[in-house]
Amino acid sequence: MRTAVRLWPSAVSSVAAFLTALALSGVVGCGSDGSQEGENYGNLLNSLQGLVLVREEHPSGWMRPDCLACHEPRNIHTVNRTGLPDCAVAPQQACIDLPRIRTIVRDQGQASCVQCHGDNGVRP
Repeated sequence: MRTAVRLWPSAVSSVAAFLTALALSGVVGCGSDGSQEGENYGNLLNSLQGLVLVREEHPSGWMRPDCLACHEPRNIHTVNRTGLPDCAVAPQQACIDLPRIRTIVRDQGQASCVQCHGDNGVRP
């Protein structure tokens, strides 16, 4: 014996509304509209190994190969906290070129992190 299930129009519209709200909340939750104040870890040049990450200074992310899972590209390399001059203002051998660094991160993505910050304990 077959049993027919009949959904009332109001039930169908309620389920559709719920699924739509769920999908929209997932989309709205992605990314960030916040101001670009940058992640502030102080002057990394003054840390144990300079720009290179070490376990003691990066415990929650140590040995994780997916840097961009925690560090949003649009919110890193936005503020020069090194004390070195900005290359655009005072080009010299020791200066920071944040626009160039952001371009490298944009173009190379995850692979760009190792160039300055080391392998984070992840061996190739």
